Amino acid sequence: MPETVKLRIENGIGRLTLARPDVRNAIDDAVMAEMSAGLAQLARADAVRVVVLDAEGDAFCAGTDVSWMEHLAADRQADDARRLASLLYQLRMLPKPLVARVHGAAIGAGVALAACADIVVASEDAFFALPAVRLGAVPAVIGPFVIEAIGLNQARRYLLTGERFDAMTARRLGLVHLVCLPAHLEETLEGVLADLLEAGPHALRESKHLLTTYGQHPLDQQLLQEAAKISARVRKDSEAREGLAAFLEKRPPSWLR
Repeated sequence: MPETVKLRIENGIGRLTLARPDVRNAIDDAVMAEMSAGLAQLARADAVRVVVLDAEGDAFCAGTDVSWMEHLAADRQADDARRLASLLYQLRMLPKPLVARVHGAAIGAGVALAACADIVVASEDAFFALPAVRLGAVPAVIGPFVIEAIGLNQARRYLLTGERFDAMTARRLGLVHLVCLPAHLEETLEGVLADLLEAGPHALRESKHLLTTYGQHPLDQQLLQEAAKISARVRKDSEAREGLAAFLEKRPPSWLR
């Protein structure tokens, strides 16, 4: 059985690559299983500080593989919808920073993959669409992730019309953070990764946890009290002490040597 998702770890970066370029990296059961296993491995690996999600070929992800879905029995379709929801949640809750490198088409579930990332870098040739309604379907599984990324007001338009939008529009919506020329995509990505790797490994994990926690709870006194406890605890860590010492001594911290 051919490999549909490739995993590589190098220099603190884990790279998860969709590898079905012949079908524009459409998602099927094999892709979901391999992505889930890869994410679990990257989450556990102490050597991995940042994760990149990218794709081979001329598209990022054309959504769910329709030719695969149409051969599933109704009960299997429900199961696989739950598996997709679980995979997207696993991506969203990854305990390490996740950067998506998007080029070409990001359709349906492909938009949701980008929405789950902490930082999205896209080339100018990237385009996005949520066309479920044009196929007589409902984007029920991917909807919550897209709404979180671009907000309910903008989601009303793009989930209801199914229209295509380009990378600059995606940036204005908040789905994409950086847009660059196709020839500069890898260079732009490397700049983002270099910035992330400047941070202490433990600080990155704690900051990702904070973002997840703060995003799920209202701003109230309980949240602020918990934030104060986390801040005090982290400042006692050896990494925080090393970072402060390096700053005062005008030298690189140990994790950059």
